[in-house]
Amino acid sequence: TTDIGALVPGWNKFTKSHTDLQAAALTNDIEVATLTAGYIITGVLIKTTTLFAGTGILTYTLSVGINGNLTKYATAFSVTSAVSDTNLQLSNNYSIENWGSNTSIRLAAISTGANLNQSTSGVVEIYIKTEKIKS
Repeated sequence: TTDIGALVPGWNKFTKSHTDLQAAALTNDIEVATLTAGYIITGVLIKTTTLFAGTGILTYTLSVGINGNLTKYATAFSVTSAVSDTNLQLSNNYSIENWGSNTSIRLAAISTGANLNQSTSGVVEIYIKTEKIKS
């Protein structure tokens, strides 16, 4: 997992595949990055580059948040509709998680119709914009 503090403040891209999210369940969440203590998230963008699909899967959505609030930074976004340069979700939610400890930033998946381990395709880019507050 990438520690955001080791990256340049600004927009950073994280690419995840459907295989990263597979589980014998309708929901699953994984760590996308670690938010360094004293950093603030100022934006999240979700963009599908390959549609998510699979046997029996009717809907598939992704959100970005933290443990206990998996939609804090980006609400559920359908990743089963058309891939295009305009089909994306941009969310702005300024929030600092913890002044003294790092925080796990999570990508959450929800499917209907079949479990996530039935997925056969899907790639998403998650862009997280950060700024350093604490020196």
